[in-house]
Amino acid sequence: MTDPNHADGKRSRADFIFVYAAYTVRYLYLLLLIPFFGRVLGVEGYGVVLAAMSLMTIAWRFVEWGFTQVGMRDIATAEPSRYAALFGAQAMGRLLLSGLALIGGAVAIGVSPILSAHPLTGAMAVLLGIVSAFNLGWYFVGSSRPRSAVKLEVLGFVITLAMVFSLVRQPGDSQWVMFSLLCSAAIALATAHWWIRNEVRPLHMAAASGVALIKSSSTIFLYTGSSALLVASSTYLLGLLSTPAEVGAFGAAERLVAVGLSVMAPAGQIFVPKIMALLAKDEAAAYALIRKGLLLLFGIGVGGLACSLVLGRWVVPLIFGPGFEHSVVILQIMALLFPLSAVTLVLSTYILIPLHKEGLLAKVVLFGAALSMACAVPLGMAYGGLGMAIARVGGEAIVFVCLTYSCWKMGILSRLFTLETNGLRT
Repeated sequence: MTDPNHADGKRSRADFIFVYAAYTVRYLYLLLLIPFFGRVLGVEGYGVVLAAMSLMTIAWRFVEWGFTQVGMRDIATAEPSRYAALFGAQAMGRLLLSGLALIGGAVAIGVSPILSAHPLTGAMAVLLGIVSAFNLGWYFVGSSRPRSAVKLEVLGFVITLAMVFSLVRQPGDSQWVMFSLLCSAAIALATAHWWIRNEVRPLHMAAASGVALIKSSSTIFLYTGSSALLVASSTYLLGLLSTPAEVGAFGAAERLVAVGLSVMAPAGQIFVPKIMALLAKDEAAAYALIRKGLLLLFGIGVGGLACSLVLGRWVVPLIFGPGFEHSVVILQIMALLFPLSAVTLVLSTYILIPLHKEGLLAKVVLFGAALSMACAVPLGMAYGGLGMAIARVGGEAIVFVCLTYSCWKMGILSRLFTLETNGLRT
């Protein structure tokens, strides 16, 4: 007889290998796209695209409103018969927030010196953010199908590359960049809905269920949303405080850091659903899995920091070409985010959210975000991209210290680092 635990372990390992193998396509995609933008658009043209992408991410995170974490947690423990109801509530919640995102996006374009000069680019950025918020990654990961989520992302990469390389020819082509991204996101979203069309029938989308989801997700949004909005708004805010060239220099370094941080994302698609399930029935096994995740991500973070410090001065000019020399020192400062984010990601997403400690997370992240934003304005005005980088790292460091202290006070760290061998604790 086949051992179910053994079979489940083999499947998890296979999923893990598949997801990371597939994510190599993401890095190939970025290695092709980022240098292309830097060399074709130039530092100022790339600054316009980065300001638009920042606004896109703000709209995305606002419309998403913490629904992803709630949906993934709910569907991981739900019977297939409940999938349609969960999907309907998720879709309605996003629809209700999309109208506000459109209004807020129009205001944001109007007040931005960079985007008001390129209104079509800004408008497509807002639409892209809304479309991205409707992605079904939460559905596939929560129902233990991370491969489907990755396949959709790869499909989007292929479409984007084909369109960008065909349409973007000169520094003023920022609108074609956003058009390409919008088309690829829409096609991937349509494909995802086609795949699950039989799983979410009959579909009921009641306004009441959407409102209820918004209320229940608000605490998580204060954590995930404020953190993501802080990251997303950095480039947009710098566009209000400084020049397009500074936006381009900061944004180039920030994109490289984002690529490095994204290496940590696939692990969560494998670890988090299993941790959520194990915490309910085998706490020791859950903390053993969390410990493995922490060692993996912290190792990636230290590696990212070392590579940035040692190779940054050669990598940045090689990727972006001339005009981005100022990005080197910004990258080396922001590289501190790699180990800090690795630990905060595990403490928050792998431990505190599964334990329903969203209130604590919200307080910590809001405090860190408020401090970071308070520093970002004067530092950004005085030092441009360098000042914004310092503010970002300072905010993440505050979150790291507060989460570590909170987990120590609650006894989570002692459980995390207590090893058990044959029933004996060591």
